[in-house]
Amino acid sequence: MVKENFIFELKREVLHILFGMAIILSVMFYDNTMWLLFFAVIAGAILCFFSLYIKIPVIYYLLSKFERPKYMKTFPGKGALFYFAGCLLALKLFRQDIALASIAVLVFGDSFSHLFGKLLKHKEKEIESAAIGIITATIAASFFVSPLFAFIGSCIAMAVEFIGLKLGQDNVDDNFFIPLVAGTVIYMLFKFI
Repeated sequence: MVKENFIFELKREVLHILFGMAIILSVMFYDNTMWLLFFAVIAGAILCFFSLYIKIPVIYYLLSKFERPKYMKTFPGKGALFYFAGCLLALKLFRQDIALASIAVLVFGDSFSHLFGKLLKHKEKEIESAAIGIITATIAASFFVSPLFAFIGSCIAMAVEFIGLKLGQDNVDDNFFIPLVAGTVIYMLFKFI
């Protein structure tokens, strides 16, 4: 069971990284990426809603392979929807270098912290997994901003992810808030240092 769970999480995180790299490369080489993400969020929200009631053939197959079972009956596609929404907001709120750095924190920091958390302790939130997330996020974000700013943004975003954010009784999806936290921190560093 533990091995199956790790393989399931590995598939999810590989997809997480591939989508993130596609978004980063698209932003770097294609001017209309924000519009693509906007339409992906709208289409995703519609598909999430209909997936509660209808098994849409290709969508249901993908959800059955990549969605966590607890969301299949309540919010299928939740992670992907918030992932694209978080990236879109980062691109809309911050200048390009900050937005790309904050997306890199999401793509690599979140993915590696989850994977190593599962691998090391079979838990998602451990100090060791947060450290791995900070290291990988810092390296990735350093391609877009200074290593110091990348490190500070990664530390704070991973710390907030480690603690978790709640809105009422529900946790706010980390795919949504990680790029916003990282981007805000990096923006503030540029503004005041």
